[in-house]
Amino acid sequence: MLPDGALTDERTQSRLGDEALNELLTSLWPGDCQSCGQSLGGQPPALLIDDLGLITRASLHSVCRAPAWNDSMVVSTSRADLVTWRTVVLLLPFQAGGQEIRVAGLLVNPGLEEGWLVRGGGTWHPALGSGFAAVGLTSPAAGIPIGVPAAGVTGRQAHGCLSAVINGRPETYETWAEPQIGAQARRYGGFLLIVTHAIHPAQLDPEGLDRTLASPLTLTGWAQLDSGRRNP
Repeated sequence: MLPDGALTDERTQSRLGDEALNELLTSLWPGDCQSCGQSLGGQPPALLIDDLGLITRASLHSVCRAPAWNDSMVVSTSRADLVTWRTVVLLLPFQAGGQEIRVAGLLVNPGLEEGWLVRGGGTWHPALGSGFAAVGLTSPAAGIPIGVPAAGVTGRQAHGCLSAVINGRPETYETWAEPQIGAQARRYGGFLLIVTHAIHPAQLDPEGLDRTLASPLTLTGWAQLDSGRRNP
């Protein structure tokens, strides 16, 4: 969420409307300018919408870009290394066979300063990139697939870290895991990957986790550990 909102132009306000604009702004977070790479801290960023017809991208910029709804088909795309992702590991309780088990989880926000817009039901909504669903991640509302590997996701554990590699994405989402979390990942041969724009991982708390798992901006899948990388 952007604590001070964002600078927007009249076209963006008109096309999105108040409800969709507020929904979008709650799914974006201050990180770095997607044009120059400078920190966005300290002032409201400029919201830029690149409407390419089939795909529509929202991104945040500093004073080096003006807020706009750009449908000119001429887009200056941000470099992948400017997009900030953040992760956190956690233990998640589930019921299995009448008993409570705890599995390791890796929660990832794959882009603080950018997201996607889809149109449905006569209005716009923020969304995760289509590539996440393409690798087998699904909405938690459809059930959380503990132990059922997502086809396009590989989990890894090495040097005290849990990491996830997703087919088609250059990033390796990695973070240090406390020993008890790493032990649960080894015990069950993997961990639950949670990909979301609904929360900043650094701000996660129990209530925030519940909201995140109920959000349409969240997809989950089981990251089965690569057998060659299960190191302490």
